[in-house]
Amino acid sequence: MSVQVHYIEGKTTGTDGELRQRLSDLMAGLGHLPGFLSADLLCSPTQPHLCLLESRWEGHVPDLEIPEGCKSWAFTVTESWTPPPQA
Repeated sequence: MSVQVHYIEGKTTGTDGELRQRLSDLMAGLGHLPGFLSADLLCSPTQPHLCLLESRWEGHVPDLEIPEGCKSWAFTVTESWTPPPQA
């Protein structure tokens, strides 16, 4: 079965961290959904108003609640690389 990576992108309009908290709350609720593998909340040090919620899924991404004002995309992993173990 293929792995899909899903992104939700949002931009804050202030410094209150409301969007970051909404994405964090959404991330915390993903674990019970079928096919969930992992998730990361990414915030850019050079673009402090930009946040991405990245989640990885075995098979198709389920329907997720996308916060208002956010965009989302899903990608199928077609190739992956992991470095060999260090001796």
